[in-house]
Amino acid sequence: MSGQIGEGKINEVRDRTDIIELVSQYVSLKRSGANHMGLCPFHGEKSPSFSVHAGRQFFHCFGCGVGGDVFSFLMKIEGLAFPDALRRLAERAGIELEERQLSPEEERLQQQQERLFQVNELAADYFHQLLMEQPAGEPGRHYLNRRGYGKKAAVEYRIGFAAEAWEGLANHLQQRSINAEDARTLGLIRPGKQGRGDYDLFRGRLIFPISDLSGRVVAFGGRVLDDGKPKYINSPESPIYHKGRVLFGLYQARQAMRQSGEVVLVEGYFDQLALFRAGFPQVVATCGTALTADHARLLKRYVQRVLLLFDQDSAGKQATFKAMATLQEEGVPTLVIELPIGEDPDSYMQGQGAEAFKERLGQARPAMDLFMADALANAGPVVEDRVRAAEVVIERLSALTSELEQDLYLKQLAQSSGIELQLLRQKLEKFSRKQFLSRERSSQPESLPGEYPPPAEEESRPGSSAKVPRAAQQLPPWSRTEQVLLCLLLYNSAVRKIISGGGAENYFFSSEALRAAELIQADFRDIENGDIEQQITKIDPQNQVIIKPLLAVDPEAFKGDQEAMLVGCQKSLLREKKKLQREELLGQIRLAEQAGDSNRVKDLMDQFTKLK
Repeated sequence: MSGQIGEGKINEVRDRTDIIELVSQYVSLKRSGANHMGLCPFHGEKSPSFSVHAGRQFFHCFGCGVGGDVFSFLMKIEGLAFPDALRRLAERAGIELEERQLSPEEERLQQQQERLFQVNELAADYFHQLLMEQPAGEPGRHYLNRRGYGKKAAVEYRIGFAAEAWEGLANHLQQRSINAEDARTLGLIRPGKQGRGDYDLFRGRLIFPISDLSGRVVAFGGRVLDDGKPKYINSPESPIYHKGRVLFGLYQARQAMRQSGEVVLVEGYFDQLALFRAGFPQVVATCGTALTADHARLLKRYVQRVLLLFDQDSAGKQATFKAMATLQEEGVPTLVIELPIGEDPDSYMQGQGAEAFKERLGQARPAMDLFMADALANAGPVVEDRVRAAEVVIERLSALTSELEQDLYLKQLAQSSGIELQLLRQKLEKFSRKQFLSRERSSQPESLPGEYPPPAEEESRPGSSAKVPRAAQQLPPWSRTEQVLLCLLLYNSAVRKIISGGGAENYFFSSEALRAAELIQADFRDIENGDIEQQITKIDPQNQVIIKPLLAVDPEAFKGDQEAMLVGCQKSLLREKKKLQREELLGQIRLAEQAGDSNRVKDLMDQFTKLK
């Protein structure tokens, strides 16, 4: 594309896409009144709180608060940017997209990206054809066969081969009038020295294309066929490839990951291939780099836990513990699959088979267990070394969000190290306090369920389906979850009866929301759902102003399972209350620290612990 899409065309794509049909490809839905309900694909739950409305063409989860239109759903579930989601849905609907002009700089960048994708596509075809059809690809075919891989694996992953020739790809691209500078930008070719022409980066290697979430080739990994060094080389970073944000095999594995709720993270391309073909499709590999925070956040979109499967040597252990720390900081539970020393997933699968690996998978241990055992084993018998090892373990324990986990690990650490449990708890308290204060001081406001009107990123995104008038897009004087609860109260007579019976003060904790709830109960007490709009015109103008922020919300969103919605709101309100209490206690801790009152600080930190 050379421009941006007009609003009319975006609306056409939205109107011609059935959200029920789209969501049903990822979520099992059942009709519930005017809505369809299912288990939310974006967070773990046992009771359906994910609602999709066919008439209004939107979805909303009353458990985690995520919601939006067909574009929002596809963007979130596939990890796509809006333009990519728009293209995907337009193709699905058979709509040709028309564009409006970009700025000169935007136009230049977009054209460059399109050229770079085209160059990678030509390179992938070149490498793959060489492997599959050309005599020069015989070494690659022989190597694959020797490792137990045939034509099927090569085709599925579009594996290729780079011959020993210095200028094979460079000449191929030149013959197709490809700008050499684009190929250099991608790192496929490099300029020769002393007046020599460009030469290929990949030579004498098996080639693995690396794809983004849309299936487009963004980079390549190359493996030698012998014991030469380096064993692997990868494409350098480019405008379309950032290795810290891309995982090999994610394009193929994402659906299996979403269904299983877990992912096996391995180090090498062949490790990924071995597990995938053996019936474990929920597997991805890093692309020659350590696991990054971006990787962790990417995996968090699809799974509830990560199983690490790295080498069992010293370097592999360090990579395991570093990945554990990265995932832990993102709140992702992490386990470790252990194989015999000297084995990798590929060799183990060939030697022992899928059933043996399945057993190993079921025996995966929490990463923290291994971290603790390794730290103490390396410390040896020297007291000072064991104390330092215990401190390292406690510092990592302080990042855990579960008090029960922390307590169990502390008891285990006390038994293994010989250090008094009470001393370990005091040390944990210090680390926890330090981490908590650091995290709270730098944290952004939490994203809570029930955000109406839509968040700023939805409003600014081209083609957003937000139907909220401009005047109503200002933040209302109550919390986001209270906003949802007030809408339930306004649009559902059954909810009004429930809240009236339980007392509004038990559902709302801000004075503004409580005031609005009382007005709704008074002015709409005997009004049925369909008479809301007519009744609004009859109430006191001052009361209209108070509940005005609720009028922008589509009432159809609140005609599903009111009981489930109420439960979701109550859970969210509990989190909000805890957040407010934490903020209040934080201020008191700072004052106590300034006053040097250590006992007061300890008492306040005890209260923090109970609020986690």
